[in-house]
Amino acid sequence: MKTNALSGMLAVLLFLPLFLFSQSTIYVSPNGSSSNSGTQSSPTTLENAISNLSSGGTIYMEGGLYNYTSTIVISSNGSSESLNNVFAYNGTPVINFSSLSESSSNRGLVLDGDYWHFKGIIIEEAGDNGMLLSGNNNIIEECIFRKNHDTGLQLSRYSSSANSISEWPSNNLILNCEAYDNRDSGNENADGFAAKLTCGTGNIFRGCVAHHNIDDGWDLYTKSETGPIGPILFEDCIAHSNGILTTGGTSGGGDKNGFKLGSTSNTVNHIVRRSIAYNNGKHGFTDNGNIGAIEFSNNTSYNNASYNFHTRDNASHVFKNNLSFNNSTNDRIRGDASAPNSFIGATGGFTVDSSDFETLTPGSDAAPTSNGFLNLKSGSDLIDSGVTTSGISYNGSNPDLGAIEFGETTTAPDPEVILTATAGDASVSLSWSVSNLTASTYEVYRDIDPDPSGRLKLANIADPSITSYTDNTASNGTTYYYWVKVNGSVNSNAASATPSGGASPSIDLTASAGDASVSLDWTISNLSVTRIDVYRDIDSDPSGRVRIGTNLDLSARSYTDDTAINGTTYYYWIKVRGTDGIDYNSNAASATPSGGSSGGSSTTRIEDTDPGTISYDGSLKSYTSADNGTAINLSNNMGEEIVWNYNASSSGTYQLTFRYTRKATMNSSVTIIVNGSSQTLSLSETTSSGFTTSTVSASLNSGNNEIILRTNAGGESADIDWIEITGGSSSRNSGKNTNTAGETVVEEIPTLQDATLLVYPNPTSDFITVRLPSIQRSSIYVFNSIGQLIYSKESKEERQDIDMRNFHKGLYFIMIHHGEKEILKKIIKK
Repeated sequence: MKTNALSGMLAVLLFLPLFLFSQSTIYVSPNGSSSNSGTQSSPTTLENAISNLSSGGTIYMEGGLYNYTSTIVISSNGSSESLNNVFAYNGTPVINFSSLSESSSNRGLVLDGDYWHFKGIIIEEAGDNGMLLSGNNNIIEECIFRKNHDTGLQLSRYSSSANSISEWPSNNLILNCEAYDNRDSGNENADGFAAKLTCGTGNIFRGCVAHHNIDDGWDLYTKSETGPIGPILFEDCIAHSNGILTTGGTSGGGDKNGFKLGSTSNTVNHIVRRSIAYNNGKHGFTDNGNIGAIEFSNNTSYNNASYNFHTRDNASHVFKNNLSFNNSTNDRIRGDASAPNSFIGATGGFTVDSSDFETLTPGSDAAPTSNGFLNLKSGSDLIDSGVTTSGISYNGSNPDLGAIEFGETTTAPDPEVILTATAGDASVSLSWSVSNLTASTYEVYRDIDPDPSGRLKLANIADPSITSYTDNTASNGTTYYYWVKVNGSVNSNAASATPSGGASPSIDLTASAGDASVSLDWTISNLSVTRIDVYRDIDSDPSGRVRIGTNLDLSARSYTDDTAINGTTYYYWIKVRGTDGIDYNSNAASATPSGGSSGGSSTTRIEDTDPGTISYDGSLKSYTSADNGTAINLSNNMGEEIVWNYNASSSGTYQLTFRYTRKATMNSSVTIIVNGSSQTLSLSETTSSGFTTSTVSASLNSGNNEIILRTNAGGESADIDWIEITGGSSSRNSGKNTNTAGETVVEEIPTLQDATLLVYPNPTSDFITVRLPSIQRSSIYVFNSIGQLIYSKESKEERQDIDMRNFHKGLYFIMIHHGEKEILKKIIKK
């Protein structure tokens, strides 16, 4: 996590009077002038308006693009009786800070004042937070925070001298806001929303949506140095698809949780009510080590990559009326869950399937439940099955389970006009749809930039049944922006297209899951090819993907992957080389194979890098004699864990075999816990860096089983290479069968080539030298061939030497963040 650096900020300090007197109503526009009076016919600038607004006054921001080259800081106050307002009018104002470089001092807007109300504003592309909310008693409503280089909106102190919780931002309401596509260059800090480190009491997030941020949806992290923050109240919030951007880009660095509710440093009793987490890259809801008494009431967690709910031992959380669905990993629940809940793997839960819901297909990113997604269907036994609890209103005899109450009245959605633009040869085809509005007339507009002011009207359409238009006056090579206005008042989104001569090459790929296999089919359009390859990965980021089909027949339009493991989601690409010598990639197509067993007793091995290894408290350590070159080195504390998940095809007694290395000074045993039942596993001493095995018998259930290896004493414990499960029949969805072998080729995807950067020697047997083109702060990361980070260093030196003598022989990738550049190089260790 980053600490707030306040010195050196290029701020617009908004307290110097630029008008002769204060005003209660001021109009601003993208083309406003500081010399204008601020009336509707003579709009001024936002800086002047904030400086000259009288307490309780209103600033009206006209829709359009406002470009800023420095941070806006607001330090003036309204009052409890009369807030200062900044409201959108005549379209959506977009405050853009794209000229600010990425730096902790380059926030977009700092609201350090009290009693302000922002509504309907977009803040984007700041060098750090889009908005730092450090004042008190403010309302941020229907605002969007996108594409910033750190968290979209963060609640934290502005002044480093504010050292007590009473001085930190308090009693703020963030209402119906959205945060997405926030990403820092390190891919580990940019959340959608955050209330962390130095945040006061009484703060509320209500009706907000955080999606497609590179780190977490919400982050409530704390540190021991600053102490606990005030409890945060969540109501009707949604976190989805975090860890991946709307463009499909992702990274191994981000935490990727939906709601991250603290840290191990402090206990804070947050409240989470009627909120939803789905499709996040790690956990849906996690206490992240905050073992206080968090209230979880009427929440829904669905289809998250790791746990839907993940809480730590010794927590005192209270769970009521929660619903977890569609995850192969049992929920990890710690605290009081005696009230009705439906958790995966918990006793007394409900039988939940797709028939309980109106649909399991999300709606739009900003309003995913508006189409019935995760809404309970009439007849579901989850309706009226909860208990009454504080802060939860309901219909019927009792609250339902989950976030969305059946039969509740919903506010009519706002009118929406969705426009798409498709480029042709010297033409652009437009089509649109209208929701929540009866259309009578349309107007079509065009411009060569996304600022709607000054746009040109192309057509008036009086027939409301016509929802398409072709612009035949476009010039090839020019990017155009289009809008459709309905009934003279409701504008669409801006849709852009760049016409060009001839149709573009395209490769359209589909993937269909089978039993331990995935079938691929594709089409190739407008392209003659000289080579076809098939690639696979376990995430949608193509960097590090594995080539599984090489130089296929040029007529091939299908391929079957017979090496897939049931229960694992795979992503596939087709890469072709055209006769023009250029490589073209298909879309990413995903599938999750599943099916029956192969029959007979089998042995399944789960390596430290396999999907069946859910988590471990420690790090990977390199061993030349380990099965894949690494073993799990647990932290030197009692109670550290490795957690595996195994899907048994039938219930019965299985043999669990653990491969390990143990010096004489290490603990001689560990505790094995299988589905809650524990036993001691004795570990004999091994030769130095040598490995042996130890086996116990355990009863496994049909379906998912949680297997935990836990240290039972302080100090060093054995390093674990793998676990093998023998018995039943092979389900192949948790690890890999021990008789499989093969060779993979990992593709290097350079994000930016720089001829002045040198990495040598390559191949190497001991050291590699990284010589950077200039002296400035750089980050160097080394990943193995399956994407695990095994080395990292921050540096300001022009030359860096990396010791690879303890690395296993094989392929590695070195990623270098140097200033604004990102370079990926392939390294071979001999």
